[in-house]
This record gives sequence, structure tokens and C-alpha cells, in this order.
Amino acid sequence: MTESELNRTKADLLESIAQLFHKYGLRSTSMDDICTHLKISKKTLYQYFSNKDDLVEQLALHREGTLRVGRKLERMKKLDSVEFLWVMGENIIKHLNGQHQMNLFDLKKYHPEVYQRINERNREFFYEQLTQVIEKGIRDGYFREDIDKQVQIYLFAKQIGFLGEPEVMSNMEYPIDVIISTIIKNTIRSFVTPAGMEKLEKLLNKQKK
Repeated sequence: MTESELNRTKADLLESIAQLFHKYGLRSTSMDDICTHLKISKKTLYQYFSNKDDLVEQLALHREGTLRVGRKLERMKKLDSVEFLWVMGENIIKHLNGQHQMNLFDLKKYHPEVYQRINERNREFFYEQLTQVIEKGIRDGYFREDIDKQVQIYLFAKQIGFLGEPEVMSNMEYPIDVIISTIIKNTIRSFVTPAGMEKLEKLLNKQKK
């Protein structure tokens, strides 16, 4: 089997395993269960994953990689900075609404090191994207030049990261889309110049229609 065939087979396995986790839960699905449902031998499964921790982490990497190199991100980078933050908010809502809360609890409780590494990678990616979009917004005249980028990115990332914690998601007093939309609108308003505000108003009017 060539390297490309090996990677393709692993990707197919990960997608099937993700469906199992979503249906039966992360903790409840054992390596034996995976072999039974996918009709593969343990020897085959362990060719790709050394243990369940490794499998869970590779699944997270696969999902992150699919998102980050996908067409969606490339299309977003062609937007102006106000639109980028707006669409990013919509994507965060979809992502959090699509999370299986019990799997998040299980990941944090039974695979804590994997959970920590996943969050760290997400944080780094998040910081990188926000830094780029703020700098682009300043160059294009939509964001003010006096923005303290590091502080603003820190605050924004903390808010989103906090909302993604399984304990928080299970006890929210307001719908997640309302909370995220409010954070995004408040963040954009704190960044924008008059030209940027005009862009935001158009997005808000479009949303109302």
C-alpha cells in the first residue's frame, strides 16, 4: 500500500469512527466495538492507532485539518475583515451546536492530556487567524490603528474558549447563537472605523431581512 493509499484509508476510518462516537458516545465505544462495527481486525486497527488516546487525538487532528485547509477557510480569507469576523461567528455557532456534549465531557475526563493538546492547538490557530484579520482590517481602513491586538485577541479567545467548555455548554441561560452573535457584534464594534461600522450595519440589515 502506498503512502497516499494509507492516508486515504486512515481518513475513511476516522470518518467512520467519528460517526460511531457521535452515535454511541466516546467513553462507551471501545476499540473492540470499533473493530466489530467496521468489520476490521484489531491488527488492522492498530496499524493506524496505537491506543484509544492516539485514535481520539488523530481524529481531532483530522477534523481540524479538514476545516483549516478546506475551501471554506480559503473563501473566508477573501472576505474583508468585518465580514471575516461575522462569518467566523456563524461557523463557531455551527461548530458548538454540532458538538456532542457527552463526548466533550468524556474527552475532558477520560483523555485529559489529549483534551489539553487539542485546546492548545486550537488556541494557537485562533490567535494566528485573529492576528491576521485585525492587521488586514487596519490596512484596509476598517479597523482602528490604536487597537491593542494582543489584549483584544486574548479577551475574545477567552470568551469563546470558555463557552466551549462542556460544563458551561450544559448550563447556558441563553441560546448559544445569541451569545456568540452578541460577542461578535460587540467585538467588531470595538474595532471599527466609520467605514467598518458601515460594513457592519449592512451585515446587520441583511440579517434582519
